[in-house]
Amino acid sequence: MRVLVSGGAGYIGSFTVRGLLARGHEVLVLDNLSTGRRDAVPGQRVEVVDVRDEPAVTRVAAGFEPDAVIHFAALKSPQESVARPELYLDVNVTGTANLLRAATGHGARYFVLSSSCAVYGTPQVCPVDERAPARPVSPYGESKLISERLVERCARAGGVRYANLRYFNAAGAALDGSLGEHLPPVVRQVVPLAVRAALGLEPCLNVFGDDYPTRDGTALRDYVHVEDLARGHVDVLDALSAEDVSGTYNLGQGVPTSVREVVRALGRAAGCEVPVQVGPRREGDPSVSWADSGLAGRVFDWAPRHGLDDIVGSAWRWHHAHPETLGRPACT
Repeated sequence: MRVLVSGGAGYIGSFTVRGLLARGHEVLVLDNLSTGRRDAVPGQRVEVVDVRDEPAVTRVAAGFEPDAVIHFAALKSPQESVARPELYLDVNVTGTANLLRAATGHGARYFVLSSSCAVYGTPQVCPVDERAPARPVSPYGESKLISERLVERCARAGGVRYANLRYFNAAGAALDGSLGEHLPPVVRQVVPLAVRAALGLEPCLNVFGDDYPTRDGTALRDYVHVEDLARGHVDVLDALSAEDVSGTYNLGQGVPTSVREVVRALGRAAGCEVPVQVGPRREGDPSVSWADSGLAGRVFDWAPRHGLDDIVGSAWRWHHAHPETLGRPACT
């Protein structure tokens, strides 16, 4: 199958490209390289195009004539989206619309969207399944929900099979150390921030709140290994090519993990204690959020294979070997 992967030089995109190639698919990467890297997809053809540039996207689609599209290219910071909502709607929604028009207009029969658990907002019940109400609290989450609806409606109107994949907190690196995340200038994720603290690049890991109604007082999240996420995209594409399983699916480990548990896991991997400083909660942070991914298991036989120690251990080994990938800490 000929697969166009937008954002394919980025973190999850590059792992997915690797998975597609392993299953014999032909891949073309479309990426503006604002955060993606050519060296993440060595030997692959990369079209340096912004998804907002409709004529350029159309040109690429016309030349490649993809059978399928996997769409990662997007901005992804909920915090930044609050300050720049118009940018997030432009990149994430306009980009999705442009890619849908171009790809389906030039033969694509399958479309897979990289979406997010941010569409759920603050979950009322956990674990969260796909029947939970979508109530995003950030422009980022709103942009993903609008994109999902665009994909569903355009795909159905054009006879295209689709999947919207809502995944939770992506983390980790290749278990063999060959590929990992190159972080943006502002780092906000718990795992890489904890790695920075363990390496002595920061005095401590700031923990926002230890008075949540959880087992150790810190917030619970669902961390899912990047290789599991990448496999989910390839699995659902293969399933779509066999039968119409169009729909929306969660991809998460399904295990609630506290911030302190992440810190302890990193301490085990690094062989040292990670310094921590506890501060007040951040406004809008839910106390708990984790996935019910059972639907993906039932429909296209996907299940996570890697637990917390694999996630944190692989991240530690990658960043320890490549400290230049750690970006710099967030100011907030």
